[in-house]
Amino acid sequence: MKLSKEQIEKLERALTRAHAAQDAPQFSMNWVYAVMRDIRQEASSARTTMEVPRLMWRAATVVVFLSMVVVGSVLAWNADIRKGSFGGLFTETTLGPGLL
Repeated sequence: MKLSKEQIEKLERALTRAHAAQDAPQFSMNWVYAVMRDIRQEASSARTTMEVPRLMWRAATVVVFLSMVVVGSVLAWNADIRKGSFGGLFTETTLGPGLL
């Protein structure tokens, strides 16, 4: 069934009038407060779950930085002992109990 443009416009006007004639529902204040409380709770839980990845990346950055400092200091310490040869670094760490 194909409707003409005039029939579609008539239907639109009827639906517009029917919608305008409806009364808005009356909500109690308790209902309004309950809805707002639910919205605030959802917003706070969403904010908490979004902070976890940020915290993970910050912690990972700190761990990487500290690891680089430790590795750099160990390499500098061993390089000073062996006068720059890195071959002695591996033999000393595998055979010597000094690092344990």
